[in-house]
Amino acid sequence: MIDMPQVPPPAYEQVLTQMLLECGLRNGGFTVKYEDDLQSVEIVIEKEAGASKAHFDCIKQAADYEIVTFKDPDLQQAYQDKVFEALRPQMLADARAELEKRGVLDGFPERSKFGSDRLFAEALEQQCGMLPGSFFVQSEWGLVGQPKLDSQSKVDQDRISCLMAAIMYVSAKGESFEFGFIGNEAFAPGR
Repeated sequence: MIDMPQVPPPAYEQVLTQMLLECGLRNGGFTVKYEDDLQSVEIVIEKEAGASKAHFDCIKQAADYEIVTFKDPDLQQAYQDKVFEALRPQMLADARAELEKRGVLDGFPERSKFGSDRLFAEALEQQCGMLPGSFFVQSEWGLVGQPKLDSQSKVDQDRISCLMAAIMYVSAKGESFEFGFIGNEAFAPGR
């Protein structure tokens, strides 16, 4: 039997790999591969890559909008926090503009004034013209988004768009509001 040479990765993956090597990551300590289930290239960085927080800016610049997964949970959280902080000002401005355009920013609920995420979720639903409990429901894993609307009418779609802008606004403001979406139960805390 003749061994065939390993098929080289597509050119885009080769470019990303080279950029990450130039960032100072060790060869063989990370993979760059298109993942069908993610519909994206995923960069998986193992501990052997020698990555540290000092590499984050370079990794982010190389990765651009691709998915970056650190096998070290502490580095993963630190990287996600750094990326979020960089995006926060634009997210806040975009969400604020969308809520102002919809006329729902006045009297916007403050998370600190509600005793639970469920009560706050109901206030967000009402702010966007929805009935309380029509989007967020309590599940065994916690609060989850599950629209219970009868139709996907233009009005319903508009209200859901409003709610997504409201969630982005709350998140960008740094307010604590924990929920998930139906279909993500496998990733719920404690599972």
